[in-house]
Amino acid sequence: MSLLVAGAVRDAVTEAVGAGGALGEALIAIKDQPGRTADWLAGVLRISQPGTAHLVRRLTEQGWITRDSEGRRRPLRLTPEGERRAASALAARQAALDRLVGRLSGEQRAQLAAVAEAVLGPEARSEQVLAELCRLCDRSVCAECPVHAGLCERS
Repeated sequence: MSLLVAGAVRDAVTEAVGAGGALGEALIAIKDQPGRTADWLAGVLRISQPGTAHLVRRLTEQGWITRDSEGRRRPLRLTPEGERRAASALAARQAALDRLVGRLSGEQRAQLAAVAEAVLGPEARSEQVLAELCRLCDRSVCAECPVHAGLCERS
């Protein structure tokens, strides 16, 4: 089941962004937490420093992000086009999930939510882990995120 969901989401995001790899995930992560650094992005996406440098260069060349200069820290921010791409990626992601979850009854959806909370909640050990687990989430519409709830319980 996880491969089906992950594949459907990844395919939808890739198509919406018009580019594969980690570009869609990066756009969504930066949209969710603007002003973070490339090092933070590397941790969220679990990619190497050289891979992150290449990714940031591609995002910049596409005109989707800017890198502000604040001394050694260079915060990543979406451009207006980057915002549009990220919003498109999130909409495509939601449509893919709706297609899959739409097959479930209300009772089954409630059961799935309970299972997600039981599995994901305990995994949230830090803000970094929260960002990793939710890197393709639209947290603005996730009123009761089980991962965030798990982190709050430990704080």
